[in-house]
Amino acid sequence: MTKNMKFWIVLIILLVIVGGLYIAFSEAGESVSPPLPTVKVGSVSAEVKQSTFCWAVDGHGVCEDHGLPEADDLQLVPVKPGEPIEITFHEEPKSFSFHRIENGELVPAEQVVPNEAGVYLFETGGKWEKGDSRYVFGVEVKE
Repeated sequence: MTKNMKFWIVLIILLVIVGGLYIAFSEAGESVSPPLPTVKVGSVSAEVKQSTFCWAVDGHGVCEDHGLPEADDLQLVPVKPGEPIEITFHEEPKSFSFHRIENGELVPAEQVVPNEAGVYLFETGGKWEKGDSRYVFGVEVKE
């Protein structure tokens, strides 16, 4: 075997190793985010967006801070007045909260759509072993 051929074999082996490490580390970084919950309002599923969170998986952690959304930031689903809001998380949180977003402020709320027509934004979330996470969604009650 010539020196030139040995050089190319070693170079290819090194490239394969470096490529494998790159893929392993980049995939670990991508998976460090909390799963989205499922939100049902009556019989309708609401689109849920990730909000502020700190999450850690296998020694890799990520924190992101998001401001409260405006109605234009969310896909609003049409719902009936007084419909119950059911939230299903990937696993039961250690603690849980639910708020309505009013004038850019979080206000503790019941998990029920108001009876008055209008656009309503909500924020929910909790704490788990891997971190804490907040989620937002919106609904529209028509007359």
